[in-house]
Amino acid sequence: MHTAILIFDAKHVYAKDKFSGTDLFTPFRIDIFNKFVSDRLLHLIQENVIQKGIDIEEVLFHSDEGILMPNEIYNSDKKKDYFQLNYGDIAEEKFVVDHKLNSIEAFFISSQTKWCVEFCKINLPETKINNVTVKYMDKILVSNKEKFDIHILIKEESFDIIKLQNQKLYSYNSIAYNTMTDVIYFLVAHLNKLTFDVKHLVFYGNKKDGAEINSLFSKIKSLKTLEQTIRSQEELIQVLA
Repeated sequence: MHTAILIFDAKHVYAKDKFSGTDLFTPFRIDIFNKFVSDRLLHLIQENVIQKGIDIEEVLFHSDEGILMPNEIYNSDKKKDYFQLNYGDIAEEKFVVDHKLNSIEAFFISSQTKWCVEFCKINLPETKINNVTVKYMDKILVSNKEKFDIHILIKEESFDIIKLQNQKLYSYNSIAYNTMTDVIYFLVAHLNKLTFDVKHLVFYGNKKDGAEINSLFSKIKSLKTLEQTIRSQEELIQVLA
């Protein structure tokens, strides 16, 4: 039986076939201040997913910010304070949430849009909810075979950069960007400053953007030998499935 994953990001809602990663309906642009949006989205889900006998197995949220906190110093009651220390005031339409990473002794703090969470509680009350970054890190930290990797996950308004050293998490950051050029030049500068040699870059995003990174890196002597794996957003869903 087919199953689906519902994904919310900063501007769209996606329904993806869990195993192929393909869209089950055209990505739906949301307006979190418009009540009518809920009705339209529910209709799309009913018509293109539920009525076709496809179960929504999981809801995933893309967050354009994130903080990792070690267990030993983390206090869940203060997650809002931790978030504000790094990102300032919390937008009225959002609230702060945390997720436990099963692969390491840490919590991931991010924000979620109130409208999206309420929609899921009302219409998908039994469906589990997770964060894309959390689920991806749990996957690679358990299954990763490379000793020196850097992973890039392109999101709507930011990208995740996850660095691994000796099959352990070295660092994680979420960085805002305006164009793919911002991402590329950040990577060039950042990779040249690392205290260890990265052997492998894993990139999830638009294949055209991945090819541009590949082309630029091939012209830079210090990055010529960097092995690259360029994957689409559909392939990211397959990894998360």
